[in-house]
Amino acid sequence: MASIRQHPNQSALRRAERIRDFFVLGIAGSGLLAFMMITGALGIFEGVTAIIVLSLGALAYFVGSAPPTIDIAPVDDLQASDEAMKSSVRSLIHALPFPACYISGEGRIESANKKISDLFRIKHIEGALKSVIIRQPDVLAATDRVSRSSAGERVEFMAIDGDELWLAHLTPGPEASSVFVVFEDRTAVHRAERARADFLANASHELRTPLTALAGFIETMRGPARDDRESWDGFLEIMHKQTDRMRHLVSDLLSLSRIEFSEHRAPDTVIDLGDVLSQTVLALQPLAAERAIELSLEGLGREIRVTAKWDELAQVVQNLISNAMKYSPKGGRVTVYIGTARSMADAAKLATGTNEDAIRSVLLQPRASSEAAAAWISVTDKGVGIARQHLSRLGERFYRVDESRGGDIEGTGLGLAIVKHIMARHRGGLAVASEEGEGACFGVWLPCLEGSAATNR
Repeated sequence: MASIRQHPNQSALRRAERIRDFFVLGIAGSGLLAFMMITGALGIFEGVTAIIVLSLGALAYFVGSAPPTIDIAPVDDLQASDEAMKSSVRSLIHALPFPACYISGEGRIESANKKISDLFRIKHIEGALKSVIIRQPDVLAATDRVSRSSAGERVEFMAIDGDELWLAHLTPGPEASSVFVVFEDRTAVHRAERARADFLANASHELRTPLTALAGFIETMRGPARDDRESWDGFLEIMHKQTDRMRHLVSDLLSLSRIEFSEHRAPDTVIDLGDVLSQTVLALQPLAAERAIELSLEGLGREIRVTAKWDELAQVVQNLISNAMKYSPKGGRVTVYIGTARSMADAAKLATGTNEDAIRSVLLQPRASSEAAAAWISVTDKGVGIARQHLSRLGERFYRVDESRGGDIEGTGLGLAIVKHIMARHRGGLAVASEEGEGACFGVWLPCLEGSAATNR
């Protein structure tokens, strides 16, 4: 039960009145009974008993007349308490690292942080109606349900023209019908799930194509061409190519899976980047000669020490050179450059060549400091180049731009994806520069040890 707390002066005055009444009742009643005993109107035993009863009655009146104590907080105290609560809510909202707001029982946003302004692209949010700011029917309906039921909910919705996925966490607030709303960005998770689904679909398609060809030729050789031995050589040659294609695809998929698994663990071995480059280029010379392509290495003159995994950087170089040779015409030229720079920012510029007319696109931003000393490698071909619309998508799994680079080119479409993940593990970057009709230049760069970084080309 609530209690009323009176003013101290009022309580003292009321106490004095009760004491006065107690003594007046007790003394007057006892005097009257004593007079009756003296005059013989009342016996001694009956008189004493009456005096005791009278005293107890007076005491009961004194106790029973005490007013109940009910706390009535002054208006100022109530207002101070309300302001303290609102201040705590505001501090909580602004301290959260996610977009968040507090909606009052009247449906107005009383507190909101800056991140929610960025989410809904509205500067002035506090004091506005929730329907004016949020503009998401599912979220608004959820706030109404939470304010009525005081049960938390979670609602997903798409924002920014459907490009971003958000999850709204709604919980009841401290005031009646009030609601806390915190927004979690699920875009990265959504894109990862979509990329995984696309990857499985693409991998299934890439494996199904050669398997279908193999099954078709086997059926032909067992059926209509059973006795046509002369045609078997052609069938077997095609089957060999399809089997080789599957072998390369499975090998690339296993490589990509292994690299992704260890991407979060930085390498810890110091190696000579020039040694990696020279040995890889030497190993690819027979393939270049077979295709009548001139493969050359420039800029190698001293040791360049980097913290890296030898075989992974060799795979980076091999994939870049192999791609350049695939898209180079017969009799063309592929040039590999190596160098160092005083900073990662300078290395990014040097790695994509000197053609000022080329269109550049950074496919992987390095995680290392832009001021760190760096080593870089670039691979340049003189093929047909890459159209602008394809540049930003290079490095996606199974993405190929055969139509813009000379027609039907064999490959798994995973080479640049593997390069991208290896460079991410080495805290490096990946970029491409291309001019249609003039060829393309792919460049990678990564931190090198101090003492190796003297700018050269």
